[in-house]
Amino acid sequence: MKDKIQVAIFITIIFSLSILTFINNEELSKNERRKLTTKEELKEDFIENLDDYLSDQFPLRDNLIQINSIYEREILNIKDSKNAYIYKDYIIEKTYPLNENSIKDFNSKINYIIKTHLKTNKIYYSIIPDKSYFLEGDYLKIDYDYMIEKTTKEINANYIDIMKQLQLEDYYKTDIHIKQESYLKIIKELSKHLDFEYKNYDYETKSYNKFLGASYSKAPMYKNYDELKYMYNDYMKEVKVKHLEYENDKIYETKELESLDPYNIFLKGPSALIEIENENAKQDKELIIFRDSFASSLTPLLIPYYKKITLIDLRYIHMDLLDKYIDFNDQDILFLYSTLIINNSSILKVKQ
Repeated sequence: MKDKIQVAIFITIIFSLSILTFINNEELSKNERRKLTTKEELKEDFIENLDDYLSDQFPLRDNLIQINSIYEREILNIKDSKNAYIYKDYIIEKTYPLNENSIKDFNSKINYIIKTHLKTNKIYYSIIPDKSYFLEGDYLKIDYDYMIEKTTKEINANYIDIMKQLQLEDYYKTDIHIKQESYLKIIKELSKHLDFEYKNYDYETKSYNKFLGASYSKAPMYKNYDELKYMYNDYMKEVKVKHLEYENDKIYETKELESLDPYNIFLKGPSALIEIENENAKQDKELIIFRDSFASSLTPLLIPYYKKITLIDLRYIHMDLLDKYIDFNDQDILFLYSTLIINNSSILKVKQ
């Protein structure tokens, strides 16, 4: 009798899970930062999509993923599970080992751009550290001092050291990026070199309190939401924003807060080329930033100081194509890259 009861319970559980699986039809997994296979796709090709659908729509999927993460980190003691550490309540993606060839390639690409395109410009570069820079103890991390020394010796531009201005608390806990409000001290440091007068402008700040960043999927056991703040002032009200690839005229695209990557609220995220014009700027100055994603949230805070800011992301456009869109002539130039890019410079589209 006992065996029959156990079999009945088992069959009931399996049957219930099967029903729940076909009831579920979630389109997105914010925890995993990807689209899920839905009923619509199942109808299009039942045989091809069945396995993916059953996996994606399985009941309590997120809970099971969290349990597995806890098991790996707490029971198996895998400190760098999914190549990420949890350190001082921060999810820190592991940046290791150091890629010396990538550093050499990065320096060479920057120098090539300077030599071939920037004849009449004042040229600067800065390095943004990824969160591994702040790890202490027996965590694996690259030799950041060596990276900085190599770039400083080899790149033919004026180095602006902003790393000393930053600390771990300036970063989101679940994302690789720096909080926008923490960039104000970076703007102040840049002003000392880029010849603009820093001012303590009044900002209206809005917040999104349910931010789970790109690193969250590396440690789904962790459920401590970040607060994402974005800042306005009067200079941002009448600026013109132009993207090369698509139509968007907003500094902050608030619809992105409900997307897979809420950080894309800043200038709508990845884009090959963006031009921002501010007719109310107090100085007739132009700035061109060669950048990665870190500059998306920094750039709005530079708007009061420049008549025009141009953002170039060489991950999405080849350097050889830029002459069609930009006349490099007397603008200030800032190469602003994170250590993540320097250690993986092959993604920059520069043919030497």
